[in-house]
Amino acid sequence: MVGITNIKHLCYVLGSDVDTIDNIINNIDDYYRVWEVKKRNKDTGDPIIVKGKPKARTLCTTLPKLKLIQKKLYRYLLSSTVIPDYSYGGIPKKDNVLNAKQHQGNKYIFTTDLKSFFPSISNTDVFDFFIEQGCTPTISRKLTQLTTYKHEIPQGVPTSSLLANLIFKKTGDKLATFSKDRNILFSTFVDDLTFSSKTCFKKETHNILQIIKDDGFAISHKKTFYKTKNPVITGIVCQNNRLKLNGSFYKKLAQFNKMTNINPDDESLLKSEEGLFRYRKRVENK
Repeated sequence: MVGITNIKHLCYVLGSDVDTIDNIINNIDDYYRVWEVKKRNKDTGDPIIVKGKPKARTLCTTLPKLKLIQKKLYRYLLSSTVIPDYSYGGIPKKDNVLNAKQHQGNKYIFTTDLKSFFPSISNTDVFDFFIEQGCTPTISRKLTQLTTYKHEIPQGVPTSSLLANLIFKKTGDKLATFSKDRNILFSTFVDDLTFSSKTCFKKETHNILQIIKDDGFAISHKKTFYKTKNPVITGIVCQNNRLKLNGSFYKKLAQFNKMTNINPDDESLLKSEEGLFRYRKRVENK
């Protein structure tokens, strides 16, 4: 239970004072930097075009003063709320590799993706969450203003993934109960949902999607698959006896190789390539 009921407690949790908090809230646009990243085809690397325009994802970052407050709130939320066992995104010591690992050995895999997940969670949803967590309306309003931007959860700031997990929990718990009753394993990685079983459950996929839709979330049908062979779970190919990376990863690695060959003194590129190699080793070791 978050349970912040007065300004003094809020300032303690956020490691700040009320004047600084209110100044940030009143000038929130000054504390955000927003940009767009074009979405690309994972196989070809070409921009994805929708209705004649490149499809893009809006990302945000916050300036240090607000980011520090958001990080402190993130840590407080981790310690004061119940994180579902099925959640693997934005949770310390959990990641996409461990998420895929959970489903290894299950023959039947169903994956789906929540469309525009972050934008679909409004500031009203966040406010209601803090109220349900025992915060007063005044405190809930301030926490909402510190964690949302342009009336929604922004993608790319410290609190967003955790808040999204916690707000999705009502729906997630329904899916977890539905799955458990049918011997289906269920997990989430932020907006990626995975269901698996040793027995065929294809006839249940409609009911799974209906639970999600009934709670107001949209499904990306292009990212919805029921597979029995080499399913890709949060970027990892999940086989019976091993996990491996998909083809798009190796294409990305090849691109970095070309770039670092051209720019051998570019430390940022070398570090990025090094990170890719470490990631590959981690997956192979799992």
